[in-house]
Amino acid sequence: MSKIISSDGLPVYEVRSPALTQTNGIYLSAGIHGDEAAGVEGLARWAEVNLTQLSTLPLIFFPCLNPWGLIHNSRNSQSGDDLNRSWGGSGNLLTSAVQNRIRGMSFQLSLNLHEDYEGNGVYLYQLTRGRAQPAMGEIILKSAAKIIVPDSRNLIEGRKARDGIIRPRPRNILPDEMPEALFLFKQHTDQSYTLETPSEFDFQGRADAQFRMIHSALKMQWSD
Repeated sequence: MSKIISSDGLPVYEVRSPALTQTNGIYLSAGIHGDEAAGVEGLARWAEVNLTQLSTLPLIFFPCLNPWGLIHNSRNSQSGDDLNRSWGGSGNLLTSAVQNRIRGMSFQLSLNLHEDYEGNGVYLYQLTRGRAQPAMGEIILKSAAKIIVPDSRNLIEGRKARDGIIRPRPRNILPDEMPEALFLFKQHTDQSYTLETPSEFDFQGRADAQFRMIHSALKMQWSD
């Protein structure tokens, strides 16, 4: 575990497994929106419970990318930046630091942990190509269903959804609007999942749902 940068006067950390190489990694991040705290808690719980997998899986993860926002319950950074729209070469110091840490790497899987205040259940964005496991999204959501059922909306954030899964088509995004998941899919991975819990639900339940979804996704990878 090492500090990669100070952001708004607070340290941002990276956790890197000794098993990580340039070509087989698994990328996770949480807390890029500071008011979406359950992903931070769920990822920390997963790491504490799964110490063997933490050391043997080829992991790199960023447990809280926006610590100032987490402390102040703010979606954005102290300067008002949405850090999840700063991955297209905007010159943002934080996202540039992460990009430098993963330069030249390819990942078998990336997970970005988020929440949605309009959500009525868990849902995910699935960006996949090539050899990606076709049922992974369904298995991830099923793992959390005993805690929070999948989101029932047919339209989520303006996109068609089915049983809690959104399969967006990658689009040309302006550099100052590039989200982390799309950046990773374009440059580093064939499997990018954004996991969402409903932020108006009970916090402990949301954190548990995030924990279960993380565990399910990673178990599928270490079982291969």
